[in-house]
Amino acid sequence: MVNTQSELMLKAQTLMKQRDELEAQIRSHQDDLQSQKVGMNDQLVDSNGFPRSDIDLVVVRTARSSIIRLKNDLKALMLQIEEALHAVHAEALEEKQKREAERKEEQELIGAAASVGSSSAGANTVTTEAALERSLPPFARVNAVAPDSPASEAGLVQGDRIVVFGTVNANTPSTLPTLSAHVQSRENKPIVVKVQRGDSTELVSLILVPKQGWGGRGLLGCHIVPA
Repeated sequence: MVNTQSELMLKAQTLMKQRDELEAQIRSHQDDLQSQKVGMNDQLVDSNGFPRSDIDLVVVRTARSSIIRLKNDLKALMLQIEEALHAVHAEALEEKQKREAERKEEQELIGAAASVGSSSAGANTVTTEAALERSLPPFARVNAVAPDSPASEAGLVQGDRIVVFGTVNANTPSTLPTLSAHVQSRENKPIVVKVQRGDSTELVSLILVPKQGWGGRGLLGCHIVPA
């Protein structure tokens, strides 16, 4: 089960509350030792080897034993807190990276829409990012497209070579599994898809919206295979 950041934070806060309780118990037992005017290592017998009569031996021994046990428990708990906080920070970083990827995709979507709607006679300014995308090789190929599917509505055709699919490209590890996960996360949300078509290496920008209820299986309605 995947934990959300709020669940991870709640777990960390619960552990820190337990830490506070353990520390309070340790302080209480240390107060018991101070009331007897002894510490953790003071002798409990007099110079003749008899139990000291000026202290309550039961209180001292109970306090010492409890402090040792509680400090061991605290040490183990601190390791759990460290792991919990690490998980919170890792989840926060993942969420930040996800938001940045989505924001980049939305920006690409705006650019793709402008490109689709503009005249082909107009000269486009080639950005560094666009030049980089054009240097990428295709990582997948559209093997089939179902009629009236989201893929068909977006303009994908059989034989299209996929260079960019949202945040996925040839440099992405495990491209096809990652593409599948990306599609699931973007249901009913637009994805910028850039393909090479026919003999051309120029990129064609399309806007694909994965969705159910179009009359066929899956969210796309197309079969994608490795390039």
